[in-house]
Amino acid sequence: MSELPGYTVAPIQEDDVDEVMTLLKRTFFLDEPLNHAVGLCTSETDPCPELEDYCSHSLLEGLSFKAIDSEGKIVGVIVNGVCPLKEEDGNDLLTQARNCQNPKFQRILYILSRREEGARLWEKFPEDDKLVEIKVAATIPQWRRRGIMNILVKKTEEATKQRGIRLVRLDTSSAYSAMSAERLGYTCVYTAPYKDIKMDDQPIIVPDPPHEHDCVYIKKLFD
Repeated sequence: MSELPGYTVAPIQEDDVDEVMTLLKRTFFLDEPLNHAVGLCTSETDPCPELEDYCSHSLLEGLSFKAIDSEGKIVGVIVNGVCPLKEEDGNDLLTQARNCQNPKFQRILYILSRREEGARLWEKFPEDDKLVEIKVAATIPQWRRRGIMNILVKKTEEATKQRGIRLVRLDTSSAYSAMSAERLGYTCVYTAPYKDIKMDDQPIIVPDPPHEHDCVYIKKLFD
């Protein structure tokens, strides 16, 4: 656990899961550009089991972190997990999209599957078989612009290095997240305009401006 001005950063524990998920339902579920564009969740009480499973799946791998205020309330989180550079057939995103019963979440999965095929990380980094992916990052509004995300990303990178994994992946659908990734030293290895990501000659999802590009960023932590 580390002390910072106004808040403390520590790994997410089992007892934190409910509070973390509540924070995400109030922020990421509603605000993330793809979620917002398809109307995936219209309020914090609007359920989306698929997104809840995505966010909670890797919470307790020991790589996810929280920022807590002086009263012990969680004000920011970063959810990370170890992922292969290429999923096995049958567990890939395209298969998941085809099998998804939620039409709104299905559209997001189709975007993610195009992202995976476009980035082709297994070809760009053939010496690696896994990486740590920053899956979700969120801060409650009144605690934004205080450097919380920068610290949570730094903690992620430290934990990744400790496990001997040299790549951290950060995907961005938000223009603001893309700018943050570049400030933090991440390199864009894939980008595509949402208007050009199509199915049946129609864009799958086009978020509101300025969120116009789908991007994948990678940071190599050591050689």
